[in-house]
Amino acid sequence: MKYLVCQGKKSLVACSVALALMSTATTVNAQSDETSASSEDVVEVIQVRGLRGSLVKSMNEKRYADSVSDTISATDIGKLPDVTIADSLQRITGIQINRSGGEGSSVNIRGINQVGTTLNGEQMLSAGSVTSVQPDFTDIPSTMVSGLDVFKSREANMISSGMSGVINLRTYRPFDLEEGYTVNARVEATDGSMGDETDSLFSTFIGYNKDREFGATLTVTASKKNLADYLFGSTGNDWGFAAAEASNFAAANVDANGNGSTDDVFYAFQGHQASNQFIERDRIGINGSVQWQLTDNIELLGEVFYTDMDEFRTQAGFIASQAWQNVTGWFNPDADGFTSHENFTKDDDGNVVDLGGTLNSFHSGVLQARRTMVHSEADAIEKESINTNLELRYDNGDNLTASFRWVHGEARNDNALSVVDAYINSGSQVGATYKGEGGVDIDDVNPWGYDGVAPTLPDGSTVDGFTVIPVGIRYSGDTQIWSLPTEQNINGEMVSEVFGSNVNRYSLTSTNLTGSQREAELDVLRLDGTYMFDLGPVVSADFGVRYGVRNIEQNAWIGGVARTNAYGDAFLSRWKDSASQAPETLESFIDPISFTSLQEKGFITQISDFQGVSGLGSLYFADPNAMSDPLAWHNEVYGQNIQSPDGANSYDLEETSTEAYVQFNLDGELGDITYRGNIGLRYVKTELDINQSDVASNGFATYNGVEYALSGALGMLPPASAVINTTRDYDDLLPSINLAFNLTDDQVLRVSFGQTVTPHNTNNLAGGINVTRILACNVQAPDGSDVFCATSASQQGNPSLEPWRSTNYDASYEWYFSDTGMLSVAAFAIEIESFITNTTLMLPIPDSDGTVRGYDLVTEEFTGLVPTTTIGNGEGASVEGIEFGYQQGFDFLDGIWQNFGVNANYTYSPSTSDETDYYGEDTPMFDNSEHQANLALWYEDDKLQFRVAGNYRSETFLSIRRLGEYELAQYREATFYLDASMSYDINDNFTVLLQGTNLTEETRRQYYQWEDMLDKVFLNERRITLGVQYRM
Repeated sequence: MKYLVCQGKKSLVACSVALALMSTATTVNAQSDETSASSEDVVEVIQVRGLRGSLVKSMNEKRYADSVSDTISATDIGKLPDVTIADSLQRITGIQINRSGGEGSSVNIRGINQVGTTLNGEQMLSAGSVTSVQPDFTDIPSTMVSGLDVFKSREANMISSGMSGVINLRTYRPFDLEEGYTVNARVEATDGSMGDETDSLFSTFIGYNKDREFGATLTVTASKKNLADYLFGSTGNDWGFAAAEASNFAAANVDANGNGSTDDVFYAFQGHQASNQFIERDRIGINGSVQWQLTDNIELLGEVFYTDMDEFRTQAGFIASQAWQNVTGWFNPDADGFTSHENFTKDDDGNVVDLGGTLNSFHSGVLQARRTMVHSEADAIEKESINTNLELRYDNGDNLTASFRWVHGEARNDNALSVVDAYINSGSQVGATYKGEGGVDIDDVNPWGYDGVAPTLPDGSTVDGFTVIPVGIRYSGDTQIWSLPTEQNINGEMVSEVFGSNVNRYSLTSTNLTGSQREAELDVLRLDGTYMFDLGPVVSADFGVRYGVRNIEQNAWIGGVARTNAYGDAFLSRWKDSASQAPETLESFIDPISFTSLQEKGFITQISDFQGVSGLGSLYFADPNAMSDPLAWHNEVYGQNIQSPDGANSYDLEETSTEAYVQFNLDGELGDITYRGNIGLRYVKTELDINQSDVASNGFATYNGVEYALSGALGMLPPASAVINTTRDYDDLLPSINLAFNLTDDQVLRVSFGQTVTPHNTNNLAGGINVTRILACNVQAPDGSDVFCATSASQQGNPSLEPWRSTNYDASYEWYFSDTGMLSVAAFAIEIESFITNTTLMLPIPDSDGTVRGYDLVTEEFTGLVPTTTIGNGEGASVEGIEFGYQQGFDFLDGIWQNFGVNANYTYSPSTSDETDYYGEDTPMFDNSEHQANLALWYEDDKLQFRVAGNYRSETFLSIRRLGEYELAQYREATFYLDASMSYDINDNFTVLLQGTNLTEETRRQYYQWEDMLDKVFLNERRITLGVQYRM
């Protein structure tokens, strides 16, 4: 690996050009073809590997860049400083990442997730973000990239994407290598502290460079990971109620918190869970390139970047819930089991209004559960992408360079999700029965389950009318403590039996199967050129045109089991539920299925591993690992399932962009101060052709020549009956200015200005409407079947949304006080023209039987209207912040201390959105943390190198939970992750590697408004990796 040291007063332009030539890509393809500086102009080139070399190379690339940017360079071929791409990116000021299974996944810059992603300077398709703008790098092995560029200010020769910045992935190209062959191979084994399996990685790189006349590279990576992602807390997303003491407990006027009044309210989750979760990821990555100097003036470059990842997510959890019944206050809190807050709401003008009484969070007591079940999920995800680049470069040897590129990309992201619920209680608690023809009750839906006891009130008295399973629960720090009953009511007799210990008590109750296919295709043609001249401070001009077409298609489906009713009429049902009834004839069409019968097929497993949780013992589950093919499992258990299209969540979209730019590059003097930079203008015309689904209303569909009834009560949605086509276009002129003033030989002052335009996630443009329907309204259709009442809805897509537009300002000061030392301070401001705003409309949405009722869960009244959230362009806002960075190798010290070094940075990025919280205070932008800091201590000598790195991210705003008249802000608590790595060179060819991630087993906690109103806790493992690397 190479890095540059600019000595004395060498030309800064020469340094910039040399660095661009050494890098595998630049912000634009034309710039990488500029005439190289002569050997006497360029600086010393030093062969290095390791942390110090990587940091110095990154520092110099930042120093001589024209724009505001940061770079991460590989410490060796195929080896970024961190395990994943996202984990490496988080070390850069202004970058915040999210995690999946403990690994870094999606990324935002300066608190904004509308981030552009490029591969070697041009748009790419990633299977992790087919329909979204925010990059997700989980499917891309870090071994496939040589470095990462983060451009925070815009240049006219960059593609128009990314409101807050662009992340560029760089790959190795043959002419960047030493002459001859380069070989590198690595094998790793990884153990997690919470899992049992040992993970593996194998990666190899082969490169050949024949005196810059011809060369080729090939990278192949294969890895297998099993990531622990345990969870406890509430069930679902935003599944909760405002339970009033006056009306929502088992009896009227219950003083649940014991304060002598009944005018208080509790936030009551619909259910509580403890889940064993794992994510298995099998990755394959192949990256190849060929570079050929056809003539003295013409060079040909061809590249292929291929990724494939099979991801299998499993969950097995115990759930105690109130089963969506009207008794939303379904617990008796302990004396210290709640926290009281002011009971506020807001009027139409946003003013806070005191309702009297208190709003309480619950965290300890006895649950009066009406549903106790085990819940299994298996989500099989296939992600695949290929990006190719064919590029012809021209250099006349004088003042003109040019390139022509054809970029093609394809990506797909398919999934099938199986969800299986199994009762341990009988179902009598909610009147769930297995029925014969005409809806006549035959038995409880789980005839082998526990019947429960009468519910009790906080004063110890009992209430007649229904039964419950009393379950104790307590949240304390990062632990959840359960207390399960040991005496059970079975067919009217009390039996000594630890709850859940007997597999004979379980039966499948409700299962469902859904999935989707997402595909994208991209083609780009572009011509870029650079003309060198001497017009005072204007030293060259970049110019180019670009034409790109991106097609995205999403097709969602529902797995409906095929059945016939007593009349012989065919129908489909998403809900494989023994309590569900056939259309018209009302009999149950799924027989109760005991766990003992499934155990004989190998479909049942016993689990006692619930991290952070105590008191559950060992429970039985439908084995999620047996559902690796979800469709095949459902066919095996229930018979034929038909993948019926979900019209509301299916669409296709074509985006065409035509672009042209001109940019003048500057190199001049102002008195004793030299400067460099650029000023440019980019024109972008965007055309959209959107096809949304117009969902049928007749409730029938024909598959394989058979007409099936599609009942909303059975979870089926009709396919699209027609297409709603929307075409529109818009034009943007995007100016940009970047100036870097060399105050001294080692001090740089930068200022920049630029405007951006960024497309929306395609779901925001083309997505359909989703309706939540539940049984709690206690309504029956004329034929006697239960009706699922519409209680809320969300409409995702609005094709008239204006794109994200922003005006960005940057100013920074950088002091390069030694060959390894840098101090930087930067200020930024991003003025966003318009946020997406969530608007709630009251719409007449029909219930499952087609009748509009508008059931209100809080008041239990029928209003005729259903609250429906949709999106639109709201008011704009600005994001301002400050970034500090410091790095230094301690080469000014003596002895062993000169081998140490430190990297530190801090980002302050306050923000506001158009949302307000419970108290009427402005909330931050979604997914933004106000504070982020990194600190890394490293050491490197001739053989040994190690690094210890910590990353802190303050609390993160997630959403607003709207519940009747309450608006609660949802946050994720602050996190601190500690990682460490070490390597030792046995000789010139072999290196031993040791790496540890999440050494402190950091948890992620989510809460509503107050930290005591805990929503969910995710627990991730410490992972230790041992590896061996060979190089030649």
